Amino acid sequence: MPITRDQVAKEAGVSSATVSRVFNNPNAVSETLREKVISVAKKLNYVPNKAASQLRRSGTGVIGVVKINKSDRLYYWGSITLFDWFYAQAQKGMLKAIENTSYRLSFYTIKTQEELLDITKKVDAIIGYDIDTKIEESYFENIKVPYLLAHHIRPNDNFLHVSTDNEFGGKLQGEFLKQKGVKNPLYITGYLDQVLSHKQRYDGIRQIYPKILKFEVDFLDNSEISKMVASLAFLISEKNIDGIAFVNDLVLVKTITKVNLELPIIGYDGAPYVSLIDNVASIDFHIDEIYELALTKIINILNGKSEKGEKVYPTIL
Repeated sequence: MPITRDQVAKEAGVSSATVSRVFNNPNAVSETLREKVISVAKKLNYVPNKAASQLRRSGTGVIGVVKINKSDRLYYWGSITLFDWFYAQAQKGMLKAIENTSYRLSFYTIKTQEELLDITKKVDAIIGYDIDTKIEESYFENIKVPYLLAHHIRPNDNFLHVSTDNEFGGKLQGEFLKQKGVKNPLYITGYLDQVLSHKQRYDGIRQIYPKILKFEVDFLDNSEISKMVASLAFLISEKNIDGIAFVNDLVLVKTITKVNLELPIIGYDGAPYVSLIDNVASIDFHIDEIYELALTKIINILNGKSEKGEKVYPTIL
């Protein structure tokens, strides 16, 4: 027989109503009491009846996670298989936030605002995944359910957001190289005119190295990568550079497999495959934490709590 709410209440020494509040309106219960009830629930393998909770709440019980199709872009990192881990980490963060609630997630990919408006009829709230242009922001302006936009979004008081600070991350790259004694670094980037986060990272590292040498390359063109590597090898042999920062770990890996780099090196994204390479650092902008926080804020709003936009700051791995 399944464990009941009353059994959890008896074991935890609280009322059945308190157990209900822990899973349906956690902000109405003190943190100490909430942790006690959740601990007992896990011990007894109690599974809340989400369907019943949704009926009592007179909503759908669903929070939609919406991606906008960006297939028309010349370059979009989310379309590259090597970045699939990234979306999995974002999901991991959201699942952690929703684990002990009666809400469930539904994932959507859209191309038009009309598709988004249709989704609002099926959900109680929406998380916008990697909303990174003003046009994409405008899709959400007139929707009738609470929403939050993440993660490469430029912070804006006009809507709720959880964002990463790419400029700060670029500055961290510069500080890392400075600590390593680097005087003449090279910055390898691309698509600066099309990708806001790339420009922000470049602006950040220039706070430490205002006149940093820059290579801009098409990441998706292997012939361009090969040409860049040849130029890089020459600079190293002539001792014109003594450290390298990469706009992302994808370019770092594509480069390091073609040329031996015995210099201080730092990438960006905290990709798991970079940890397999010795003596290479990366900027981790905590994608799981961003989306755990994003979903927590949305749940708080649905439970009647006010929220403000927030940044999650990158760190060096």
